[in-house]
Amino acid sequence: MLVKEFWFDKRIVFVTAMLILYTLTAAFTPYTSWTWAAAGSGIILFFFIEYLVHRFALHGFFSKIMPKAYREHDIHHKDPKNIRYMLTPNTYNVPYHLGLGIAFAALFQNIHMASSIMVGFGAYQLFYEWMHYVSHRPITPKTPWGKWMKQFHMLHHHKNAKGYYGVTHPALDIAFGTTSMPHQIHQLNQKNESER
Repeated sequence: MLVKEFWFDKRIVFVTAMLILYTLTAAFTPYTSWTWAAAGSGIILFFFIEYLVHRFALHGFFSKIMPKAYREHDIHHKDPKNIRYMLTPNTYNVPYHLGLGIAFAALFQNIHMASSIMVGFGAYQLFYEWMHYVSHRPITPKTPWGKWMKQFHMLHHHKNAKGYYGVTHPALDIAFGTTSMPHQIHQLNQKNESER
């Protein structure tokens, strides 16, 4: 039931549709030796966007540029189980995807390269949305990494909203000093076990 709730949400439907479009476009345009590097760069781009938007737009000084997103993210912190505020709204998904796709096509003058970058971007965004969804639903991740990242994100919600910005990875939190793990994750695990 929860998996269905995720995949049939209009925001996930949009990102999935765009990922299918990017994949088909990349598949039916001339392959280059840079195709996989382009897809990897799309993953890396979202990797940075995940952290930077969360830290600086949803919690930081760029919140004035995106006041609606800031307000909705504040509601998400007050009501973290409400799916309405759990996933990236299409009011941001649509300009992200269309704007970046057009910008990359113009920059590279190559639809195949632009589509390949956006394949990586869209795939990683779906991974991000799923990880965030799992963090707030009674779903036990299958992998040790998934379990650990769920606890990491819960520290952001329950221990320090001015840190632990990564949802899929802690790399940028570690690099920029916005985390003091792993002992806090261990403490949170012990607290959760004692509450059961």
